Amino acid sequence: MRKTALIFAVIPSLIFASDDALNDLIKKLEEKGVLTSEEAKEIKKKSKFHPHLKVKIRLQPRIDAGDIYKENDDYKTKSDFYLRRVRLEVSRTWKKIPLGKKLKLNFTLKADKADRHYDFKKGKKSYHAPEAGVKYAYADWVIRDEFGIRFGIKKLPYSRVSLTSSSRQLLIERPFSTEDAKKWLGEYDNNHILFHGKIMKGVIRYMLAIGDGGSIEDENKTGGSVSADTEFGNLYAIRLEFSPPGFVEKKKDDTGIGEKNKGNVISVGVSFAKNSNFDVTKDSRTYKDEEGTVWGADIFGRFALGPGVLTAQAEYVHMEYDKLDMKEKGWYIQGGYLFDLANFGKLEPAFRYEHVKYDYKDKDKDIYTLGFNHYIKSHKVKWSYNAVLIDNEKEDDQVVHQIQAQFYF
Repeated sequence: MRKTALIFAVIPSLIFASDDALNDLIKKLEEKGVLTSEEAKEIKKKSKFHPHLKVKIRLQPRIDAGDIYKENDDYKTKSDFYLRRVRLEVSRTWKKIPLGKKLKLNFTLKADKADRHYDFKKGKKSYHAPEAGVKYAYADWVIRDEFGIRFGIKKLPYSRVSLTSSSRQLLIERPFSTEDAKKWLGEYDNNHILFHGKIMKGVIRYMLAIGDGGSIEDENKTGGSVSADTEFGNLYAIRLEFSPPGFVEKKKDDTGIGEKNKGNVISVGVSFAKNSNFDVTKDSRTYKDEEGTVWGADIFGRFALGPGVLTAQAEYVHMEYDKLDMKEKGWYIQGGYLFDLANFGKLEPAFRYEHVKYDYKDKDKDIYTLGFNHYIKSHKVKWSYNAVLIDNEKEDDQVVHQIQAQFYF
């Protein structure tokens, strides 16, 4: 008992350690004979009630080079080195709670696009100073697998590629169309209540978010000035996902790494989101009680094939403002193949083709992306290269080269 008490006296010093780190320490003490197997089990059991935190840091240094700046209708070759993402994540999960299965708290700070000078999508010089802000702040209470409630700031449940963490993307940039969809209804990282669950061990998964929609005043694609009626229920989003038995995806990962997923995976998703009761003033005219909608469908698969792992993914997204008569729609298909490089990690060549149609601008855009991911230590240490050809139809084409590294601990 004195040895057990001694270990619990040490545990507070591990308040920022992960569960894995604590378990590794207990295992080593057991191997050295400091603890018996029964004492180790007792400590693991009791440590579940100790409020130690999990702290993670993510850095994504990046270079954009090529046709990233437009001057007098001509693209100029420029380069831009910046920090695409800087994240500090603090979380804690309780797996032993009086009512329910588990409770997770998360607070994440961001300083994204730090010291960026050019927005290559717009071809404009746009300096983004290093500024810290809140990315996520939420509590997720899972009562049982079939039903849970999440409160706070987190992603709205639409678009698979957007819901997948940027740490586990197949290509450096997400598709143009899904990035526009994230701004169509207001802030994508939105303060809301989410009801969610997994039925039949994840064969069916659902998410229903409800919020007030007020953030559309600051983030939208209307091209005008927006005034919102911030009434709870104005904004909602629903997403359904399906997987065949035996092909359930436990955690979204668009790459061949597939952390926390064993075996082959198939996932089909559909989503619908709407924000209503906001006014838009544009071109000296006011559109009362406007409403915006975003809906789409997606499919993803990961399969062992030969000496490696094949991933394939496709998605369609449709955006619309009713009274403004503005529509945008796009689709993409992407894939990759992961294989070992003996003592040099893993390599994953990847591609994407995307087509975007801007009905309200009467123009289309085609984007071709080729590249690879080199995993030195899974998603914790990796680097990627992408070559992007943007066919702007009625304007000059762009060729952009991107290199991005990730350090995630």
